[in-house]
Amino acid sequence: MMFNRKLYKQTAKKQLAGRRNVPVLATLITTFILLFLGTSSEIHTSQIINSNSAYAQTASWIYETEDDFADDYAFSVSTISDSGVSLLFSILTISITGILILAQCHLYNEYFKTLEKISFAEYLRGFTHWFKGALAGLWFTLWVVLWSFLFFIPGIVKAFSYSQMFFVLAENPKIGVAKAMQISKTLTKGFKADLFVMYISFFGWHFLSTFTFGILQLWIQPYEYMSFTNAYKSLKMHALRTGILTESDFI
Repeated sequence: MMFNRKLYKQTAKKQLAGRRNVPVLATLITTFILLFLGTSSEIHTSQIINSNSAYAQTASWIYETEDDFADDYAFSVSTISDSGVSLLFSILTISITGILILAQCHLYNEYFKTLEKISFAEYLRGFTHWFKGALAGLWFTLWVVLWSFLFFIPGIVKAFSYSQMFFVLAENPKIGVAKAMQISKTLTKGFKADLFVMYISFFGWHFLSTFTFGILQLWIQPYEYMSFTNAYKSLKMHALRTGILTESDFI
């Protein structure tokens, strides 16, 4: 099979022509939620730093009054508590991101099926399997992080290896998250470099977007999602045609 990224991107433009309103709205919603989560994370981190700074000053005063044990214990409890809250916030952020990605993949899967107008309600239906989206986000992140511990490059390779799992789940919501990841690994075998090249082919657009204060992303994100949806469909067709996977694997 020839991985034809130019065809996928050209087809995406045609598929979005005259019906970009819902993808643009979906991109706006996703962007605002992620920006809110990012801002909240920064505020929380700042609060932790300030809290620990104040606690350190208090601990110093306690130490001077020779209450060493109380000092060490109080500071340790504060640090552990803050770390726990940060971990929970990270898990929440990753889960919400997974839900948003699955909803987007559902929307563009519907755009692939027809050239008719797609309603905003179709995008909202993408949130029906929100729990699976959250699990997928956590499962994807867990394995990419674990591979990244070995070295940065293996983490990137595995990220592309697992990249199709959200498309698999959007198209086949009854499939388990772990199985979706296995299918993604099979689909991307021999094509991870092609997916990487396709990914960086959008860098020029993202760079231009900085000169529009991000407004251009409302055009770029749907274009990128639709292009990768086309790539997924092509990879799936190749796997089915060659017998690497069967229709029963997607049940």
